Amino acid sequence: MAEVDRILIPQGTFIVSDDMEKIGEIEKMVESLKLNVIMTHSRYEKGVISVQKSWWSPTEVETITSAIASERELV
Repeated sequence: MAEVDRILIPQGTFIVSDDMEKIGEIEKMVESLKLNVIMTHSRYEKGVISVQKSWWSPTEVETITSAIASERELV
């Protein structure tokens, strides 16, 4: 799913057809990646999900100290 997010351009769409268990897992993953679920449909334990990549940027920026900083820089 991370590769789909990396490859897909903003406003790009992808469609997945699979059983409902997999569609549910995909829906959770795409929401965590800030992708928009456009449509889901199911029938007879099979489902389809349509997902679109949105434009977004973080609302909060956090500065962290590098994990490889020398001890002198931290004191």
